[in-house]
Amino acid sequence: MTQIKAVSDAFERRERTTPRLLLVEDDETDILFVKRCLDRYGGTAELVVARDGAEALETLRDGATVRRPYVIVTDLNMPGMSGHELLEEIRSDDALKDSVVFVLSSSCLAGDIERAYRYNVAGYLTKRVPTQQLTRSVEMIFEYCASVHLPS
Repeated sequence: MTQIKAVSDAFERRERTTPRLLLVEDDETDILFVKRCLDRYGGTAELVVARDGAEALETLRDGATVRRPYVIVTDLNMPGMSGHELLEEIRSDDALKDSVVFVLSSSCLAGDIERAYRYNVAGYLTKRVPTQQLTRSVEMIFEYCASVHLPS
């Protein structure tokens, strides 16, 4: 029992750092929406934007632009490397495979949802909902970043 308490105490003492949010999105309107949500939310997450999966991978692998802890929020339908291809790359890369990833997509197709969950996404959120609901979904991701201990 004391070993469990020691581990718990060490976990609680671990310094919390500002989480980074890597938004992988090619649509400028959606990028601005997420930025406005973050401003209104008032959280401390840093937002970095990549325009497609290839840019996201480059950003993650360079180790300078987005350092741990981070959460990735990716669209699926993008030019160049899609969100599905990005998920496949992340999960096959030993340095990235423990990344926390949410999907934020306009696709409501069961196949897209099932495929994303096969890559162990933390959640699949759709853009095809009323603005108020979409705002709550994006704010939930910010709250997640602020509340959980992310891999470092």
